[in-house]
Amino acid sequence: MANKKITGIPEIDMIAASIAKKFGKENIMTLGPKYEKVTPVSTGSISLDACLGVGGLPNDRVVEIYGPPSAGKTSLCLQVLKQYTDKHGYDRPPVYVDLERTTGLDLVQSMGLQPEKMIFCYPDTAEEALQLCQDLGKTGKVGVIVFDSIDAAQSEKDTKRLMNETGVGDLPRLLSKALRSISKISVDNECLYLFINQVRMKIGVMYGNPETTSGGNAIPFYCSVRLRVSSKPSKDQDGAITMKVKVVKNKVAPALNKTAEFDFICGKGTDPYLDIIGYAKDTGIMRFAGSSVKWINPATGEEESLCTGGKLGAKSHFIENPEDYQLLYDFILNPDQEDTKEDDT
Repeated sequence: MANKKITGIPEIDMIAASIAKKFGKENIMTLGPKYEKVTPVSTGSISLDACLGVGGLPNDRVVEIYGPPSAGKTSLCLQVLKQYTDKHGYDRPPVYVDLERTTGLDLVQSMGLQPEKMIFCYPDTAEEALQLCQDLGKTGKVGVIVFDSIDAAQSEKDTKRLMNETGVGDLPRLLSKALRSISKISVDNECLYLFINQVRMKIGVMYGNPETTSGGNAIPFYCSVRLRVSSKPSKDQDGAITMKVKVVKNKVAPALNKTAEFDFICGKGTDPYLDIIGYAKDTGIMRFAGSSVKWINPATGEEESLCTGGKLGAKSHFIENPEDYQLLYDFILNPDQEDTKEDDT
């Protein structure tokens, strides 16, 4: 039987066929379909999706979201779950591994999710939680797994220690072992893992950034995307926070150290209209001249008058003219789309 041509080089094709026969899997390829193109899961914020470079979070990778207390980490994860279920439904239900025991039913429902169709896990130890993440991911029947949070994970040995006894390195060793499997499971089964983490400060650091995260170095190494979340009260809206998300690590697109800033309404999520208006203004696609709002029309490439009334006027215009909103949305996520069309013609 002739060897399958992969590269056209007989020696390499022979080794590839031998490896596939021995292990029952094609390990040598020019570019596997699983790595060919990332299918994104929207974060619910057009500005953050644009900063990530692929239109959202990769649906088959490990992602870490970390930041200080009350920054909006859990709310951002719930918004990602909402975006995923809006697009894919609950056929592959999202999983929420709650080690902190702090997320309430009212918050989940207010974000537009259906708790009765989700899977909630309340493990007692880090070993249980990580084993759940592995086993559920291997089934291929779940779409997103949220691990809340790494710092709340307590090893079984630690649960048996007295308060005055300490153990060094239990959790980092567990995470390092588990993530070797989880990083492969996520790709093989197209499952997005969202790990929430907390910020700690290194003691005695006089120069440089003293900030660090819990759980050792395993998570920063194995994650394809890392997002640092911070927030402050919004100046424009009551009951909202201005969330600032920085892309600290990105291995799925050439987009690094970019920052998205948007208003997040507590319990509801991002306002898509104000978010896209703010991002368009920051990137020069839209500008305000007094009460008049002007934009560079993606269809023509020329500056035109859009409406009057500032931000609120632009929001009302997009609500009444969804085709303009969609045009701007597609242009922001695919800025080279028009150039590609011209090249094809």
